[in-house]
This record gives sequence, structure tokens and C-alpha cells, in this order.
Amino acid sequence: MDLRKLEIFQQVAAAGSFSQAAERLHMAQPAVSIAIRKLEESLGVTLFDRSLRQPRLTAEGHAVLTRADRLLREAEELRRSTDALQNLITGELVLASPSMLATYFLPDLLLEFLRDHPGLTAAVSQAGTGRIEQMLLEDQVELGVVNAESAHAAEFDQVVLATEAVVVCVSSDHPWADRKKVTPAELDGVAMVAYESGYYIRSILDRLCSEAGSAPDFRMQSNFLPLLVRMVKQGLGVTVGLGMMAREEPDIVGTPLDGASPLKLALAKRRGRTISRANQAFLDWAAFKLL
Repeated sequence: MDLRKLEIFQQVAAAGSFSQAAERLHMAQPAVSIAIRKLEESLGVTLFDRSLRQPRLTAEGHAVLTRADRLLREAEELRRSTDALQNLITGELVLASPSMLATYFLPDLLLEFLRDHPGLTAAVSQAGTGRIEQMLLEDQVELGVVNAESAHAAEFDQVVLATEAVVVCVSSDHPWADRKKVTPAELDGVAMVAYESGYYIRSILDRLCSEAGSAPDFRMQSNFLPLLVRMVKQGLGVTVGLGMMAREEPDIVGTPLDGASPLKLALAKRRGRTISRANQAFLDWAAFKLL
């Protein structure tokens, strides 16, 4: 359907005159007449009774005008919403993040971004970095936080957000609170609250303990970070986390886990994929802010 012809038809119907409509549209009258005739031919109906001095809508013309008004109104609304998205007036940033980064790092970053873009909203889901990588590769999400040095790193466009030490987190009154490091062998039989299997930090812990022949006493396993934090503070056990957890949580001290390499976390999208304007804007903005 040619919306321009519908606009011309709308103007002729409103003016009750081909010549007045032409003036309003800044067109020559013959061009208006030709446009109406072509519209009638495409629809297979007569829109105006031309036997009178002034053209008058036929019954079919009235029905078409009602539909044309609605179509043109919807087209204008679509144009305005598209313009808004192009200018990042509205839209939603959607990303997946590990819980520690979502808790201790992303809030300040998101707060500043959303203040700079007041028409945007954000939706953040939680998953481990390995799961997020699979979600990106399977196009389940457009944007997520991953291990920047994983086996799939080459498949992503990345912006490094933080490089964090892997630490043993203990309560501030724990005997290990003033230690320089904790070895995996020392975790043998130690009460621990830890992430469930499948999380990257847990995989580091399991690997190092296996190599050292140690077997921690896992008192509780959960991917619910506030629960782990509360249990560490209450002395139920120690946990393994990122340095940012110890820095941000009062009454928790982080001691480096010997043999664990720092974890580099990056905001990533699948290489070669076109993502939403809101998500791409956040990726570009983060790259600029974190230079």
C-alpha cells in the first residue's frame, strides 16, 4: 500500500476539493488527480463522486477513509517510535552477568549509563560465565559478562570490565583473616559454603583441591550470593570468591588462593552479530568509560 497516495486521498476528503488539497500538499492539481485515480485503480473502487461541482466521497470512499486514517496514524506512531530508538530515547538494555559482578561492579556502571540515557531501562539476569558464553553462542542473549580468556574468547567482541584475584573469603574474626595466602591443601576438611558445581570459581576450587588431594567439607552449596555472604559472616564456613566481594562486604576478608590465576571479566557480544541499539550503546559506552 502506497501511504503517500493515502495521504493525498485523506487531504482531498478533508478539503472537499482537488485544488485545495493540492495547495495544502504543495502539489500540482493534475498530480493529485492522477494519484487518486491510481489509488482507485489499485483498490478497485470509486472513492469520489465527480458528477458534482465538488467531489463527494462515495460509500466505499467513506469506508476506505476510515481505514486510511487508522493506517496513517499507525504509520506515524511507528515512525516516532523508530526515531526514538534511533536516538536512544527509549529501549531496553538486556544482559546476563555472574552474580558477583552484578552485585559489586555493575550497579555503579549501570547507574551512570541509565542517568545518561533516561529513556532506557535495563534487565539483568544472573548466570555463571560458562553458561553465559553458551547463551551468547546460541543467540539466547545479545550481551553478557564472560571470562575474557576462555576457550571461546575469539568468538566474541569484548570490553574488559575488571581483573580480579580469586580469594578465600573468611569472616573478619577468622584465624585466616590475617593470612597472606591460603593453599588448596589447607582446605582439606575445612567447612565451606560454596557456589554449586558448574560455576567458574567453583571449577577453579575443585581443580586446585583435586590436584592437592584435599577434600573441603561443603556445608552448603548455592548460587545465591547473599546467602553465601551471610553464612561466611556467621561463621558457618569459608568461601571462594573474587577480590571485589571482600572489598565490598564489611566483616569479610579476602586471602589469595594459592595457585589461582586472576579472573579477567569482559562484557561481550557474539562477533559478527548485530545487536539492539540499546545493547550496542552500552557496549560502546562501557568501552569508552573503561579506556
